[in-house]
Amino acid sequence: MRLELDRRSGVPMYRQLAAQLREQIVSGMLAEGFRLPPERELAARLGVNRATVLQAYQRLKDDGLAVSRVGKGTFVTGVGETAGRRRDAVASPASVPPPAPTVIAPPWSVLFSEYSNRFTYHDIAEVERAQRGVGVAARTVDFATGSPNPRDIPDDLLRAVSLEAFASREFDGQPESPIEGFDELRDLLALHMRSRGVVCAARNVMVLSGSEQGIDLIVRAFVNPGDHVLVEQSTFFPALQTFRSADARIIGVPMDGRGMRTDLLEGYCARFRPKLIYTIPTFHNPTGTTMPIERRRALIDMARRYQCLIVEDDAYGDLWYGGDVGDRPVPLAGMENSGYVMYLSTFSKTVTSGLRTGWVVADPHVVTRLSALRRMVDQHTSTSSQRICLELLKEGLIAGHVESLARAYRARRDTVLAALERYAPQGMRWTVPQGGYYVWVGLPDGVRALDLLSACRERGVTFMPGGVFDVDESDDSHIRLNMVRPDAADLEEGIRVICASLNGMDHGTGL
Repeated sequence: MRLELDRRSGVPMYRQLAAQLREQIVSGMLAEGFRLPPERELAARLGVNRATVLQAYQRLKDDGLAVSRVGKGTFVTGVGETAGRRRDAVASPASVPPPAPTVIAPPWSVLFSEYSNRFTYHDIAEVERAQRGVGVAARTVDFATGSPNPRDIPDDLLRAVSLEAFASREFDGQPESPIEGFDELRDLLALHMRSRGVVCAARNVMVLSGSEQGIDLIVRAFVNPGDHVLVEQSTFFPALQTFRSADARIIGVPMDGRGMRTDLLEGYCARFRPKLIYTIPTFHNPTGTTMPIERRRALIDMARRYQCLIVEDDAYGDLWYGGDVGDRPVPLAGMENSGYVMYLSTFSKTVTSGLRTGWVVADPHVVTRLSALRRMVDQHTSTSSQRICLELLKEGLIAGHVESLARAYRARRDTVLAALERYAPQGMRWTVPQGGYYVWVGLPDGVRALDLLSACRERGVTFMPGGVFDVDESDDSHIRLNMVRPDAADLEEGIRVICASLNGMDHGTGL
């Protein structure tokens, strides 16, 4: 059993230890029934406090990977034990103390529902603070916000399309949309999907108020408390919040420069028997990586073998920077036709963030169930937004606009990568995305992302720290840069400020 802890890392040592043990258990290196070293023995071997080992073992127990037996020690659990495990019931809150003579505030921690308490406020607050630029200089280079630059919104095009859409009389006899969306729009979206290599019909398509609504509806439809959901170790944080709200057990699968490590999936699926695998295989958020076709096939094969569903989030898939046509990523939904893949996308990343219109492509059984659940939410997507999207698709305007965006974004990517090559200090590393919005930057050893963010805010630059996206909320060694959000003229200066701030930091202790 080989274990190595990095004392210079910003990740707490108990989390490092738990992660290494978890990977060895899931991979089969540590077999069922294996007795883990006693806490004191392992602590002495690693040169850490016994509490570090106790905390790591507790995380393994929480994940159903280990169990303590009185007087005997801590043992690796069996696959069946893990698959059937359900989270212990939450203890009832402590009684509220008797009221003081003066008026006291409501006991919020007791009054809030268990559902709302599952949301991690730290994540939400950190995201909003970074995106608003709280505490930054008057002029900001915004690498944080996960939406396009407002200057890229084709105002003249949208204005003309909007006027044409609302002048149309085609909707006079049907002022409200069906819950699945207007039939003509569903037909056009099915046609749009065929251009991406996904063969589907209107009955497979449901129009959404943004793709995040699709994640929420899918969770409502399929996830019971205690069900396991596999995700990339770093992933879209609103999806994590949605899974947490359902009291799902979220398991992060390690990643590398080509996305999810599908070579490890066999162990994860065998042990956890997941209900869902949530993935962003194309131009991943936050890492910018793209899963190659052999991994896509392996992922689909695993879903079929273990009869778990795949949720494919493809918000950025249309923003391919180009190259050999044969290299363009094919969605998982274009490679699997048995119903195991539920595909989500949106127009908010390609047209405008204010156009909250997305869609799901799935088996008709799924569309029918999602439609029934949606009646409790918002009845249907905004008629106005649907009309605008319908006109954009009907006139063939989406394809030209996206092609123009992809050219502009590729140029911005090249500017960012060139600036990183020019200014980055030793030990800094980054991905080279083939599409989408994001560059994922690894920081030199000993630098904490939150410390760097604080330093950069004072100089007018913001970005997202990696911990926001991490399943365990422990990644403090990466940052996400949205390279398409700032004006092109500000990109190099923004990168220069980040790198200069890094050079001014003590890599052992932060600032």
